[in-house]
Amino acid sequence: MQSASRFSRNTHLVQRLHQATLICAMGCALAWVTPLWAQTGWRSVSTAPSGPAVMVTPIPEAAAPQPKAKAEGGLQMFGVTLSTATRAELRQAIRDEGLKPQREDDAFQEDIYEALNWMPGLLQMKFSYAPQGQRLARVDYVFMTFSDNAHVEDVKLRIEGRFGRPQSVTGREQSGPYQAIWRLPDQMEIFVAREWPQKTTQLRFTNLPVWGQMRPDSVRESGQTARREKNQNNQALPLWVAR
Repeated sequence: MQSASRFSRNTHLVQRLHQATLICAMGCALAWVTPLWAQTGWRSVSTAPSGPAVMVTPIPEAAAPQPKAKAEGGLQMFGVTLSTATRAELRQAIRDEGLKPQREDDAFQEDIYEALNWMPGLLQMKFSYAPQGQRLARVDYVFMTFSDNAHVEDVKLRIEGRFGRPQSVTGREQSGPYQAIWRLPDQMEIFVAREWPQKTTQLRFTNLPVWGQMRPDSVRESGQTARREKNQNNQALPLWVAR
């Protein structure tokens, strides 16, 4: 009997030990599984950046900053608006500025002035006028011929500094034939070019409405050769003057 009773107690003890072991095992499993599940769940969500969120939205082309258009005003030289200038007005302004005339004769469409020290390489400035009304049609800058290609780039940069990027470019600045064109709101056109293979720089300001009414066979005069001057006059190029 005692043996049976002892066996029964031992059996109950073993069962309780098994139950305790099972509970302990389940508790430990839950203790390990729960953090792992939580961690796995945290990793399944996209993490936010450490810094504040920044949304980058492309600026629509219409809303992008645009350079201020020169909608009002006009191109002026020696204080005279070129789009409306007459021969008499410009002659007086040129005299006041101190340019030495090489030819001022109403029998010719062009007045020619010496301009050796006004821009690097500049020899002359020619002012062409329409026969009807003697309005200014064009201003031509006559440069000496250079042995390199860099002079046209220097002139282009001077124009860009005042009027921005050209509307039209043909050729390469480094070598070969090249031209750049600016068209201003007052219907004045700026033309910079390099002849090839002579490498001579061209610069002219054209009053398009007036020039278009003139005959194409206007009188042209050949420039004289002279040494290249490094000095320049800030009044050599026109300015845009707002109203």
